[in-house]
Amino acid sequence: MDLPDSDRSVERVEVSPRRPRWALSKLGQVLLDGLLVREALSFWTGHPYDFEVWLRTGHAIALGANPYSVPWPSIPGVSIGYLGQSLPSAAYLPFWPLLVGGLYRVWEAVGFGNRFVLYLLVKQPGIWADLLTAYLIYRLVQRATGDATRALAAATFWSLFPYAIVITAVWGQFDSIVVALVLGAWFVRGPVERNLFWGVGVLTKWVTAIFLPLEIFRERGIRRFGFLLAVLTPIGATLLVFRLAGWSLTQITAGSISQTSGGGYGMNLALLFTEPPLSGVFTVVPALYYVAGWMYVPGVFLAGWVGARWLRSKSWDQELRAVMLVVAVFLLLRWGLYEQYLLYLFSLMALDVAIAHPQRRAFLNVLIGLVSIDLLVNNDLGLRFLSPLNPGIWDYVSSIDNSGAYGAARTLLLFALAIAVTMSLVQWIRAVARDESAPYPWVLAWVPFLRRHLRPPGPP
Repeated sequence: MDLPDSDRSVERVEVSPRRPRWALSKLGQVLLDGLLVREALSFWTGHPYDFEVWLRTGHAIALGANPYSVPWPSIPGVSIGYLGQSLPSAAYLPFWPLLVGGLYRVWEAVGFGNRFVLYLLVKQPGIWADLLTAYLIYRLVQRATGDATRALAAATFWSLFPYAIVITAVWGQFDSIVVALVLGAWFVRGPVERNLFWGVGVLTKWVTAIFLPLEIFRERGIRRFGFLLAVLTPIGATLLVFRLAGWSLTQITAGSISQTSGGGYGMNLALLFTEPPLSGVFTVVPALYYVAGWMYVPGVFLAGWVGARWLRSKSWDQELRAVMLVVAVFLLLRWGLYEQYLLYLFSLMALDVAIAHPQRRAFLNVLIGLVSIDLLVNNDLGLRFLSPLNPGIWDYVSSIDNSGAYGAARTLLLFALAIAVTMSLVQWIRAVARDESAPYPWVLAWVPFLRRHLRPPGPP
């Protein structure tokens, strides 16, 4: 029987299913997936040096001691490496030492003496900051493009990004906190709030200071002195902590200098000059390594000056361009480019690909591939990250790193990767400066050559 017209209209209406109140949004599901992966890897992994330093720093704070005063011995039943050696505490301003000290006390209260619970707790700030980074990437892409699908894809990339997962949840680094602060600075209004963000970043880790030259050059007149807020915030907080705790400031100096000037090795050309045979040649040059440790300072000032000129258009993509230039110049010139520093550039490059230059995705993928291989080779295919399961692993990987064939092959491969990463950073700086939309990676320049010469000859 035919239905009345009114009934037909009702029949044709399709009602989209409503999501139950308890169900997560697509973004929430992506962030939850990233959280579960990180937590699953967190409690039984860690870098035998860096993560061990966090543990000893937290233990010193929990004892009520000045963590900067002396090198600290291993902690019975807790330490994961360097069991027979004393190590310095975390060479940062008090934010991170106090945070790991507080987490150590939480573990003493509720951890049932299980060391793996402690490892889990110490990883949490970095893990949650990493997920905050994914969320901020989503918000920034959505705000810049109005495309929720593109924003979700960018957030998914970071939430499930293997490199970020390894650095934060496996290695145990906390640079994701600063990465989140750098991205968060785009949500504040005016130089005062922005400089407060930079100040909190410097308090967390010295690297944030590389953005101050850009902050100085972007303003005019009296507003240029707003950077003093970024300087005075960490200084004031540090002095207050040391005064309340009754600590002496004398011991913090050496560690601070080591963090700001670098220690060689790493993933750029500094590796070639701090390993034999070149190290034997250049160590005889007076003050060469001291000067090399500070080369990034004039570099980021120049990058800040150039980047500030782009900001006159007040375009969001030009703001991103300026910050990327500063970070890339810093990574190129720092005396020792370590794995965790690439998080800063990758987060910015992910935004750039999602918002302004999708054709740069190939370059981003190549750089990710290079540094990921370096991460694996430098850490013995990840074997040293298993130190929490067996503290003797560090002694084993140290022995094989110094062995004949394996050690030589590892060193040569790290040299080749350092050259390739340096070339890529130089090219990226050039691409950003010239605003190239699709730079072809120099490190793949041999691919077209092989294609031409390996292609079978055509018919006569």
